[in-house]
Amino acid sequence: MNTDNLSARRRQTRSTLVEAGMSVFAVKGIDGASIEEICEAAGFTRGAFYSNFSSRDDLVLATIEQRTSHDLDLLDAAIERWRDRLNSSQPEDIEGFLTEFIDDTFSQKRATAAEVIAEQEIQLYCLRTPDLYPRYAELSSFQIQRIQSLIENAIGFARAASTIPLKDLIEALTAVHTQSSLRAAAGRELHEVVEIDSTQMVRILSRLLDFSQKA
Repeated sequence: MNTDNLSARRRQTRSTLVEAGMSVFAVKGIDGASIEEICEAAGFTRGAFYSNFSSRDDLVLATIEQRTSHDLDLLDAAIERWRDRLNSSQPEDIEGFLTEFIDDTFSQKRATAAEVIAEQEIQLYCLRTPDLYPRYAELSSFQIQRIQSLIENAIGFARAASTIPLKDLIEALTAVHTQSSLRAAAGRELHEVVEIDSTQMVRILSRLLDFSQKA
């Protein structure tokens, strides 16, 4: 759904329902989460829910869209903040430079353990729901295109080059980020903010990016 033309109040209502859904999904899974429980967590009525979403599956897709768009906006902002430094001469300590950049990017998200768990549950739910999967795949394809564009910008600013196809690099980074997030969330209280260890991602980038083209 295109939310650009919605009123600020309605956008806020949708956002609140999405966040409430995440909190319930983290505890009960999507199959176990009722619309009544989501409405109660959000402080809204069923009428408010159905004014914004046609079904629980519609809420699931809106959650993917809203949260991924937010995360990519943060990445875009981080790349712009670092644009001058990325474009400067080659750093002596590439791993240290990459660690600082990735840690700065991660610090903007501040995800809780509940959010990490819910994101994993949402992905698994979409994969095992035949009627939902085509819409999920279409949304994922669009988001991957945006990620690729952002990563291309960052690599271009740094005057570096990926030593493997960019699609493969993004898939590797995404997989590592997912596993690092799950490890960080393991054993935590649901409300706790997780601290993602960037070490593995830095190692991958330092070996798969060629900075030798920098002056």
